[in-house]
Amino acid sequence: MSQLAFSLLGLPRLERDGQPVHIDRRRSVAVAIYLALSGRAVSREALAAFFWPEHDERSARTDLRRTLHGLNRALGAEWFLADEEKVAFRQHNTLWIDVIEFRRLLAACDEHGHHADDVCPRCLPLLQQAVALYNDDFLDGFSLSDSPAFDDWQFFEGEQLRDELAAALDRLAYGYSVQGAYAQATAAARRRLALDPLYEPAHRQLMHLYAW
Repeated sequence: MSQLAFSLLGLPRLERDGQPVHIDRRRSVAVAIYLALSGRAVSREALAAFFWPEHDERSARTDLRRTLHGLNRALGAEWFLADEEKVAFRQHNTLWIDVIEFRRLLAACDEHGHHADDVCPRCLPLLQQAVALYNDDFLDGFSLSDSPAFDDWQFFEGEQLRDELAAALDRLAYGYSVQGAYAQATAAARRRLALDPLYEPAHRQLMHLYAW
């Protein structure tokens, strides 16, 4: 299997075996991202309606078939599991997606045997790695103007990821402050405040950190 990397936090970037993958059609990029991130088989009918809502079913399925053919050439046919009814993106250990890695690092903190709101010393490097991955918002600068369903999916996925980032920064600031690492705690709190300048708890936390 080839090595595939999807960087989706910010303007999307795809790499195969360490080399950038250039896909001319924006819709093809969107199809690849949607299938890779969903991690499940999706019916051809649903994909056609999702990405080509203004086409009749026959022409939409034809465009989907052409899109998948192009993606097979660009990414490698071994990545797509397809039959007459469904399409899936193979989930393999040589597939890396920054969104998945971000969530994996956050979930790893729940394996330390403490309450979900607590932060132990083992959590800190995991949280730090997770927030460092978050370079920008989900698919920032990317959209499909004629596929409102994809734009809605992108919006809600992005909002969920921002909420997860905010929670991670709150935990990071708290965990560093407990350790007396006030410079690191302040950096996390300032970044948290930048996400929502009207969030009062972040203001209070930052004032405490400056005082300490």
